Amino acid sequence: MELIALDKDQVASLYNERMVHDFKKGYTFLVRQGKRYLVDYLAVYPEERDKGRGATILKLLSEYITDAEIMIVEVEDPFYAESSEEKEIQERRISFYLRNNCVDTGVRVRCFGVPFILISFLDKSSLDRSTVWEVYQSFYRAVLPKKMFDANIELISYADLGE
Repeated sequence: MELIALDKDQVASLYNERMVHDFKKGYTFLVRQGKRYLVDYLAVYPEERDKGRGATILKLLSEYITDAEIMIVEVEDPFYAESSEEKEIQERRISFYLRNNCVDTGVRVRCFGVPFILISFLDKSSLDRSTVWEVYQSFYRAVLPKKMFDANIELISYADLGE
């Protein structure tokens, strides 16, 4: 399994084959935002479904992103799950990340109505919760109009992680 940086033609092909029905903004939006925010489009090959695939992807990402101070992952908060099945899936997902060297930052947010736990992909224990929140906000402030940001990005709480 390998992580590959996609060129413009590969992104177009991937969009047309897989994303055209799911991603409503369109290919032009992807390209424009990619140039504006210096986005790297990445793909994992081959596509076989094997055990350990997620852990391998995390490892490949950590090798690819070597100069990042922090990388934040939004994971749905099982506290707000609407069913026991949904809660179980969300708890398993969080456990996966924590088993694979990610850490719960203790920051709880709501993004476009969805409650998330923010997990740090790169363990920088010196980062405090307010710094994580600032980094998280700065991303969304950069990509959303102010009115949309104000209406959709919210700090719920700083969780007590029993430290």
